[in-house]
Order: sequence, then C-alpha cells, then structure tokens
Amino acid sequence: MLTSLFTGVSGMNANMTALSVIGNNIANMNTVGFKASRASFSDILSQTLNGVSGSAQVGLGVTLSSITPLFTQGAFETTGNGLDMAVDGDGFFVLRDSTGANYYSRAGQFNVNKDGYITNPEGYVLRGYQADSMGALTSTVGDLQLSSAAIPPNSTAQVDFTANLQSDAEIKGFVFTNAADDIVFNAGGPDITLQLIADGGLRANTPYTGAQVAAALETALEATNGSTDTYTVTYDGATGKFNITNDNGNVNPLNVKWATDPGTTAEAVLGFTADDAVAVGSSVISDAAAGAFDVAFPSATANFSTAVTVYDSLGNSHQINVYFRKDTAAASGNAWEWFAVVDAADSSSSTAQTQAQGTLTFNTNGALDSTTSTTYPTGGFDFSGGATQDQIIGFGFGTSIVSGGTGIDGVTQYGQGFAVYNQQQDGYASGSLQGVSADTDGVLTGIFSNGRTRTLGEVVLADFPNSTALALMGKNLYAESTGSGQPLVGAPNSSGRGGIHSNALELSTVDIAEEFVKMISAQRGFQANSKVITTTDEILNELVNIKR
Repeated sequence: MLTSLFTGVSGMNANMTALSVIGNNIANMNTVGFKASRASFSDILSQTLNGVSGSAQVGLGVTLSSITPLFTQGAFETTGNGLDMAVDGDGFFVLRDSTGANYYSRAGQFNVNKDGYITNPEGYVLRGYQADSMGALTSTVGDLQLSSAAIPPNSTAQVDFTANLQSDAEIKGFVFTNAADDIVFNAGGPDITLQLIADGGLRANTPYTGAQVAAALETALEATNGSTDTYTVTYDGATGKFNITNDNGNVNPLNVKWATDPGTTAEAVLGFTADDAVAVGSSVISDAAAGAFDVAFPSATANFSTAVTVYDSLGNSHQINVYFRKDTAAASGNAWEWFAVVDAADSSSSTAQTQAQGTLTFNTNGALDSTTSTTYPTGGFDFSGGATQDQIIGFGFGTSIVSGGTGIDGVTQYGQGFAVYNQQQDGYASGSLQGVSADTDGVLTGIFSNGRTRTLGEVVLADFPNSTALALMGKNLYAESTGSGQPLVGAPNSSGRGGIHSNALELSTVDIAEEFVKMISAQRGFQANSKVITTTDEILNELVNIKR
C-alpha cells in the first residue's frame, strides 16, 4: 500500500516538470527563433504480484522520459534591418565565440560590430563564405566581415548612346578665314552653284549660318567690267550649297566685294574688309557638304548636343559635351560628324578642346550604316585634377557594349526632332558601404554610395542528422552533442537546407492556446496525484485505527 504514496509523488513530480516546460515555453513566446519544447512521460514498472502474466503487473508511477524541442517552422516578421535573416526550412546559422567554439542558432538578429564583423546581440560572429575584392566567393568558411567593403573608382572606358538625329536639319558651321581660299564659283549658266569650303579657321571670331552667308554674298557680289547685273543668292540647307542666279540672265565672271565700300573701313560683310576676286572653275567643286565645327562656337557650328558625365582614373567626374553636326546630304544617305568636347574647367590644358571625334553615315532608311574609327586629336582625354592623361574612351552609336547588347539600340536618323533616349557609361567614383541585403541563397550584397553593388559573402547553414538532440546553451544557442551528430555545413537551398529571408526574423513557435490547454492538463494531473496521496493516507489511518 505504501507504493501508492510514491506513485502519487512521481505523478506530482512529472506534472510539475511539465508545468516548468510549459512555463518556459510561455516565457519565450516573444523570443526570436525559439522552438517550443514538449515533455514526454513514461510509466514505471516495478513489481509483479503473481506469475509473469501482464494481468499481475503493477506500476510504480510515472517518470519524465524526455523534453524535446519541436523544430517546426515559425512565422516571419518583417524588419527594416537588411542583416536580419530568417531560415525558411531546415538549418541553423553558424556562430563562433571568442574562444573559437561554434554554436548554432535559428535567431537571425545580426548587426555589424566595430571591427566590421557580422555578430548576434551576444557578440558571436556569423560564419560564411567570404568574398574577395572583386565579389567572387571563396570556398572556405570563415568569419563574415564587412569593414573592408569599399569599391575603388573605375575610369570610363565606354560611352553608348540611343538617340535620333533629325534628318532634315540644315548643315551648319560656316567659319571664314580667307575668301579667296574658302569660296569657289562654278560657272556654267545663269544659275551658278556656290560651294563653301572652310578650313576650320576663324575670322572676326564669328561663325555664320547658311542664311547669313547667302544674304552677305548677295550684298557682296558685283559684276566685272562695269556690268550692272544683279544676283539672287539662296542657301539649300539639305545640301549645304548656295545657288546664285543672275537676275539678268547673263553669264559673267564674278567678283566678291567683302566690304560695302571698297577701300575704306566701312561696314564689313562677314567680317572681311578686302576685295577678293573669286576664281571661276568647276574643277574645284565637290559634292561634299560645306561647313566645319568650331570648338570656340560649338552651338553655332553644330546642330545638336548632349552632355554625359564620365570618370577619370581617380574617380573624379567630368562632363563631356558631345556635338553632332550634319556634314553631307546625299541620295544614298546623310553623313554626320560628332565631336566630344571637354570644357576648360575639366581639361588639364585649361582650354576647351575636342578630345575625340568621328563620323556617322546613315542609309536611306535612317539606320546607322557605318561609323569611322574614333580619333583623339589630343591623344586621348586629358582631364584636370591629376588623373592619368590620354584616357581612351570609346563611343558607341550602334548596339551597346556597356549594357551587354541590350537596352541600347544605337543612333537613328529619322524625320522627327533630335532626342536622346538613353546614354550609358561604365565608369564610377569610389564608394563606401551604405547597406546590405541577402537573397534566398544567403548571398550578401553590398549597396554602395556610388550606386554600385557587390557580393560581400554568403551565409552558411548547418544541418544535423538529429536536430532534436542538440544541447541547449541559452541565449538562443545550440551546441553539437553526441546524440545530434556532426553538423553538415553548406550554402542555403542546397542538400535539403532551407533558404534565407532577408529583412525578416523567425518568430517563436509557441502556441499560447495549446500551452494553456497543456497547463490545465498538467494542473489537473498534479491535483489528481495529490488526491492519491491523501486517499492513501486516509486508508493507512483507518488501518492504524483497526487496533483500537
């Protein structure tokens, strides 16, 4: 009969332990990554009354068989910290303490310490695959450190454009130096075609439009030998040629009077003050359009322009102005010139210079047919600020090189207005780390102040043959035990390991409703076992009273 007392005691002890497990679960209902545990009971068989049959066996109460953590998946909470991570599936974060011992955790609350290492709130360092300075992942597991994460500058090597050049734009760029060398008449009837051939020089610091030249020529023309012939001069902006019509229907040699009053300092025409005879001869007439680009007057001697920011070897930014000038208009298609100009403030010579140039030829459908090789009048780009000189920058007007052949379709020449749709360049300044994010494979990507991104490392996860046998170490940590087996460490989403959710934390798996039900059950179990003891005590008391 006395055994029933001990049986009741075992039941009370077991249920008290179960209440302790339930209390611990409830206490950790808000602990990140916490896994609820379950207490398991087993009966105690201590004696056999008669024989060996099961009907004659009496138990001696209950014992606590095990306390097992339940590694069910927890819900996720979104956070604003890029280093907060949650494991979706099997696996544990690997952490190292100051002595070099490894621990394992489902709690993904991480930050960067003063030395740049990724650590949990207790200062344990997160382990993973570190990346080199180029963003390539190594194959050795080590401490993840971000302090050296910085991007050095990259000088621009390529600029690509998507744009449209207006096909019916006038040819621009008339800059005079000497009338006798620059203008030639083609005699051949009442209608005389005038071709302007400019050598790029400058007279009176003034560039002229085709319409201005036509008006000035009409004023300056005078017939020889006292003829009273008059002339009408028009300009064809599509071809860059001037047409001179003899209003009297005569064909006479022509002279150009470059001043309104020859021999005096009266008002000049186009900046010239001398009377210059113009030679007559068709042999010098070409089909090439007239005009020239002048870096001193880029807007007046070019049709369109766009600005692009590039970077030198030190990561300093500089502005390049790219000017487009229509050069010829032909039945087979138009040709354009382009000029990359560095302003005085950005040029090491402290003067505005054309430092790259080339030509673009279009077919009759407006598509780019060919380009000439880029030339560098100064040997390359010479930027101010102490950077490497003669920097070679390629200019792409066809399929993009910067974007890998996608997204940039090059330059066209249609009838619509000039427009730049996209332009890209591959240089950038140096950058410091501004933020970190992780993808589902645990790859940590750094976001830098210069807008670039780079792989900084990859988180590893550890899996165990028997996770429920891991030793609880407190502070959301587990340790390897003989029952758990050795850890199998590798990248997330590999060999059965779960994935990673960035900007998220795994919540506790404690179910309050379930724990309350278990609490009631344990309470009733404790009360019932206490009744066994009190009842046995009453029976023993009656037994003692028999003697009376």
